[in-house]
Amino acid sequence: MKNKAIFRIAFISIMIFIVIATYFWYLYFKNHEGEALTENVRLEIANNGRVNYINAVPNDDPSRIPTYYFRVNNGSNDAIKYDVLLHKANLSDVSDGCSEATLFLDNELIYELKRDNKVVAKGIISDIRNNLLYTASISANSNDMYSLRVWLTDKAENSLSKHYHYIIDIKEK
Repeated sequence: MKNKAIFRIAFISIMIFIVIATYFWYLYFKNHEGEALTENVRLEIANNGRVNYINAVPNDDPSRIPTYYFRVNNGSNDAIKYDVLLHKANLSDVSDGCSEATLFLDNELIYELKRDNKVVAKGIISDIRNNLLYTASISANSNDMYSLRVWLTDKAENSLSKHYHYIIDIKEK
């Protein structure tokens, strides 16, 4: 008889624990609904963001200047502020066998960044501080379309044998 009473008390205690744990589990997921689904896709850059092996040209004929397109996707339900960064690619990551001697210097290149066909940043690449090209905000579940053009300044030398490698990156603020 004593064993049955202990068994009933233990069984009731376990059932109460399970009910309380289930309730807290429910509250946790109710308060964090959707976060697990959108956490990895809050901001992403489409088209790889790699501006690779560009032979810059003088601005004497604007139609010859190549344009590189990329898109920023916001897959979350929140508006997000972000930075567009321009990093020089590491030569170890580049497979074309280039060296420092075959790369343009940052002060030899002019850039123009457009967001949705409006110029938002323009200047000489060497004037960019902390790789920050542009700061923007994107509304929930939307896309921003960008284009980047890079051409030579008048100071550029030996332009026939040189090129550059840059990577565009997006960082959430």
